[in-house]
Amino acid sequence: MLTIENNQLKVEINEVGAQLTHVVDKTTNADYIWNGSEWERHAPILFPAIGRSNDNKYILNGKTYEMKQHGFARDYPWTVVDKGDDRISLTLTENEETLAVYPFHFSLMVTYTLEANQLKVEFLVKNNSEETMPFGLGFHPGFNVPIAGDELKFSDYELTLSPEVTELTQFQIDPIPFRNGKVIPVPNAQKGTLPLSYSEFDDGLIIINNPGLTGIELSSAKSEHKISLTLEDFPYVALWTMTDPEAKFLCMEPFVGLPDIKSSELTDWMEKEGNNFLAPYESSHFSTTITLE
Repeated sequence: MLTIENNQLKVEINEVGAQLTHVVDKTTNADYIWNGSEWERHAPILFPAIGRSNDNKYILNGKTYEMKQHGFARDYPWTVVDKGDDRISLTLTENEETLAVYPFHFSLMVTYTLEANQLKVEFLVKNNSEETMPFGLGFHPGFNVPIAGDELKFSDYELTLSPEVTELTQFQIDPIPFRNGKVIPVPNAQKGTLPLSYSEFDDGLIIINNPGLTGIELSSAKSEHKISLTLEDFPYVALWTMTDPEAKFLCMEPFVGLPDIKSSELTDWMEKEGNNFLAPYESSHFSTTITLE
């Protein structure tokens, strides 16, 4: 495990997947990141796919390739390229296995930086190939709920999205975990506020589709503790937990990309809704800042 820290927070990162495993408040020793047994991951990085592909395959330039759920970045060791006391950068590049399922030379770098009670997470995607490179990128952190050891229930919390919207909408998930192409209102949402309940996740994940959102905050009127993420660089944010009440966590996931629409035909990644496209030797930068209170 790799560690960075400042006077308020201590963060552990696993080199496999460059995954956050702990974000601990040094004063209270409370861990903000999920580490329970009901879900074995903590904060995976999703690349070059988000969600499930039809038949676990896709089409690119007339050829069919295999692609497992959420891509492959979370399953490989990353390389540390820079490290200080309160920051670290790790990089993943192509290998023989990735080239067989994703025929591009690429570099994906994540940088974690601590500043006071904030953790900034930056992604830099580079296309080192001579062809346009399609990709999806997602950050899938699971946060403990209740937050910071508070003795509260899941239903004591709510999500607030900024700026306030007239109606919060989502991509309809049907069948799980695919989209069906429809956009529907988020049940029980009141403008930009969504009270939490496990029943909200009976249809699997919720992918919010309100362009222009700049932030999301998890809080409770019964506690001073809250968690927020900035969303300016991400057109979508997904919400997910298990419907098992013992799974005391919530994932708030900034996405640049989407799961497939369910179909008997494979999706062409050069035409896929939500995909990003990098010209040869170009790069794209995405960042989110997590504030922990």
